[in-house]
Amino acid sequence: MAPDGTGRRPAKQQERSLLTRGALLDATAREIDRHGYGSMVMHRIAREAGVTTGALTFHFPTKGQLLAELGELGLARVEERVSEVAELPVTPLRRAHLLLLALLELLHRDVVARAAVRLSSEIPGADDWSDSWLRPVREMFRSAGEEGQLRAGVTPEAVAQMALRLAAGTEVHARGDGAGPEDAEAARVRFTQFCDLLLYGISAIRPPEPDPASKNT
Repeated sequence: MAPDGTGRRPAKQQERSLLTRGALLDATAREIDRHGYGSMVMHRIAREAGVTTGALTFHFPTKGQLLAELGELGLARVEERVSEVAELPVTPLRRAHLLLLALLELLHRDVVARAAVRLSSEIPGADDWSDSWLRPVREMFRSAGEEGQLRAGVTPEAVAQMALRLAAGTEVHARGDGAGPEDAEAARVRFTQFCDLLLYGISAIRPPEPDPASKNT
């Protein structure tokens, strides 16, 4: 029983436990990002998190439990970004553009999300990470087509599959490297160019012209 007689662990002990679990999940994400599911090593994860292997197994008795929680956490971050963008009051094609850009940036900077995506493709029977975003983006492209925003001959399904492959390629390219030497702003510029090439290439709408004032700054 705890010193306060309640049978509950003291608040500081609970806080330390949560911090340790968070550190272990972050370390596991980095391990998966560098080595993949098939080559992950538990003692490397413990060392990365600064704890003993015993502490690791105390918090996560099995590898399956550890990876399940990591996957849930990472995919929840993907779903959160999807929900945020889906509510924006813009045209369907613009919303799809912003959603794809948000996903690319998330996969570039967030190792937990990136590891969850990798796990979904490497663990047999795991949920497909695209289930968390491909349906809404497909609906955005369908609405864009109905509103005349897509070029003739372009189908919503074809564009959605192109978007899926662009996102998957971003995850693979960033593996084991994270943001690397590239800062967030440089990455955003690069990902914006990717999205522009994809979405304005299939659009019946011309991209916005550069702001002349920006050339003089």
